[in-house]
Amino acid sequence: ALTGTIPANQQGDQPERIAMLWLSEISHHFRGDSYCYGGGYYRRGHAQHALVFTPENQKITETNLKTVDDSSIDYTLPLAGEFPVSSAVVLCFRTQIFVTRSDVVLVSGIHRGEPEIVGRYDSLGNSLGA
Repeated sequence: ALTGTIPANQQGDQPERIAMLWLSEISHHFRGDSYCYGGGYYRRGHAQHALVFTPENQKITETNLKTVDDSSIDYTLPLAGEFPVSSAVVLCFRTQIFVTRSDVVLVSGIHRGEPEIVGRYDSLGNSLGA
């Protein structure tokens, strides 16, 4: 679904099979923590962890997602620790794409080791081309 995921599937025991990840990047630092773009984060999605890929040493680090403000759905997300700006961040959480300014990119062939972008959409499901 381009619009989001169902609340009943929080434990992953429903027929819905979530096959998405949230790809972002470190945008800035503040008081010893890193922040990544979080447009579309659903505050009741209960995300707790993120993977950060630092480009200069090809290192993958798991870090904690810190508490976010409950009054908004489209903001930057605080991550514990400092990582280089522009480092890739991967998260998985319950989304609400339709209330964001984020784009959705469909990728096939990942399990075969041949990833290919097959579609790109805005938050309302309008095609932006591949």
